[in-house]
Amino acid sequence: MLQRGDILDDIYQIIGEIGSGGTGIIYKAYHLRLKRYVVVKKIKDEVAARVQGRAEADILKRLKHAYLPQVYDFLEIDGGSYTVIDFIEGQSLDYYIKNGYRIEQKQIILWARQLCQALVHLHGLTPPIIHSDIKPQNIMITPQGDVCLIDFNVSLDGRESSQISGLSAGYAPPEQYLNQTPLPAGNETGSTYRFRMQSPLDARSDIYSLGATLYHLLSGVKPEKSTGPVTPLSRRGVPYSQALVDVIEKMMQPDPNLRYPTAQALLQVFENLRTLDKAYIRHQRAKHLTTVLFAVLLTGSLVLSAFGYHQMGVEAQTKYQQLLLQGEAAADGGNYEQAITLYDQAISLFGSRLPAYYQKLLAYERQEEYQACIQYGKAILTNPGLQEEMERDPEGAANVYFMIGNAWFEQENYINAVEYYKEAVARSSQNPDFYRDYAIALARMQQTEQANEVLQEAVACGLDTDSVTLVQAELDLADGQWQTAAQGFYEAIRATSDETLRQRGYLLCARAYRLGGDPDGEIAVLEEARRIVAPEKNGPVLSALASAYMRRAQTEGGDRQADAEKALECFELLGSQGNQTPTVQLNTAALYQMLGEYGKAEELLLALQTQLPEDYRPYMRLAILYGVEENEKEEGQRDYTRAVENYEKAVAYYQKAKNEGISDGDMQVLEDMMQQIIDGGWLYQR
Repeated sequence: MLQRGDILDDIYQIIGEIGSGGTGIIYKAYHLRLKRYVVVKKIKDEVAARVQGRAEADILKRLKHAYLPQVYDFLEIDGGSYTVIDFIEGQSLDYYIKNGYRIEQKQIILWARQLCQALVHLHGLTPPIIHSDIKPQNIMITPQGDVCLIDFNVSLDGRESSQISGLSAGYAPPEQYLNQTPLPAGNETGSTYRFRMQSPLDARSDIYSLGATLYHLLSGVKPEKSTGPVTPLSRRGVPYSQALVDVIEKMMQPDPNLRYPTAQALLQVFENLRTLDKAYIRHQRAKHLTTVLFAVLLTGSLVLSAFGYHQMGVEAQTKYQQLLLQGEAAADGGNYEQAITLYDQAISLFGSRLPAYYQKLLAYERQEEYQACIQYGKAILTNPGLQEEMERDPEGAANVYFMIGNAWFEQENYINAVEYYKEAVARSSQNPDFYRDYAIALARMQQTEQANEVLQEAVACGLDTDSVTLVQAELDLADGQWQTAAQGFYEAIRATSDETLRQRGYLLCARAYRLGGDPDGEIAVLEEARRIVAPEKNGPVLSALASAYMRRAQTEGGDRQADAEKALECFELLGSQGNQTPTVQLNTAALYQMLGEYGKAEELLLALQTQLPEDYRPYMRLAILYGVEENEKEEGQRDYTRAVENYEKAVAYYQKAKNEGISDGDMQVLEDMMQQIIDGGWLYQR
């Protein structure tokens, strides 16, 4: 079994297992050359024995279709066989089903057509590829709203598919069980059946599985195993047209000869479904024709007007959802500026809906712009247009309080963090994560008794064992037992399968080493995290690692030049990944100063001043930079004018930040420097 951090063929770094199926184990990995995520599938040995190796892999690699992932490679390493394909962003269809989404018929038909087009392509190859495991988990919905059919069989021959494919109960057609389960006898009701398949799996097998998947999507109920009675979709009372229901029931006929013969034939049916719907509606309404006609004539203009407004509303809602998906994709790629622009566009469409506001708030937090997160979060909570929405959606309101609490926590203002976590819990008392972070913030304030009480409430709400271990380690740290705490954090890291919790565990473990006065241990933990944590969650790790190197560079045990260069490498890597936030740029400028590259530091800070004219931080860093520069000159050549000008602006803008609860230790560094300049007689105190 592959482990996190393993590298296959010097190219694919394993991030972690994300699933398993009838033919193998699936891992998420990072393509070190292309700098993108991929999926590595370890093919089961009994399956690999049937695969014709490189010849089949070459056919897979030539697959090019809009609704199929790209296949990159087929590897045979140490007796194991692996395929490598695109990692598809988005959510599986299973996600939408489990979360109770009501998908409009128009969207369902669009997805069905796209899936048919993918099957037409797969089935039309020589030899044909029979997917043999179509189910909601294997259908991804991309951020653009299209489908992508994943995990198609490595075997390309229909004869072999029946022998090696996984059997997904409810979705697998009855013929797929022939070698394993005898079919039940039929009766006059047609609810059970008897037939014998002499031919191998073919296109009709995939058509059944696609029908079963659509059955689940429409009804919210997974169909029964196909070797027994399956409740007809028409008995589920689904709110969709009879024509669509009839098509799905034909797709799921027990006898393959009664299904649509090919994916192309099924595609044509979906393309003409609107015509079928109209015919059905005409048939059902024939006996009411006179009444309907009279109503239409009487209210025709009113109906047309209402229809027009309804269509406008539907289009705006669709656009709103698209903007949110595009914003999430931009944020996942590190382009937070674009993400925020897209969220603002969504807000301009529906200013009284919370999701776009929340996603924008999340974007600020993810780029570690905690001051902006706090300010924007407060603006959300005081927005009169959102009050009704937050009353209807207390969970959404709780998430806003929680995000603001996180921002205060990251700035080590635990008093404010506790207040916002407390509000989050009050609005959503069943979310264990809220209690977890509430308990940790209390532990940071040395309120260990209250933190333990909150932890017990979290456990009662279902807090997972890994998170409990994390909080208990934080309580140990509050008691001064930093080594015990570090061990506890590391236990949580090893035990959890949650990528976010793993990242957080590493950061907390590193902090334990820092408080214990062990900078080498802190850096070692963060270097391990840098290798292990998924690249999309590595930003905070790189920031923490850079800060650790910066601190060690200024101690007797550190190598100032080497440590500063390593810190700079971390921040430059963040920048190259699209993370050009003010925080990253400010820290980069500080490192340029530490390395004596004053010109680069000044250029960066002046650009930030223009970008953030009322933010105290660029003025503060420039004042420190100019002060350091002047201190290195001969006494007769020193001129602290620029340092003073920036100092005064920094103080003025910092006062506003202080009024909002912001505290910055670097401002005290600047104050001390200015006092030394005054004490040295270089300036008159004003």
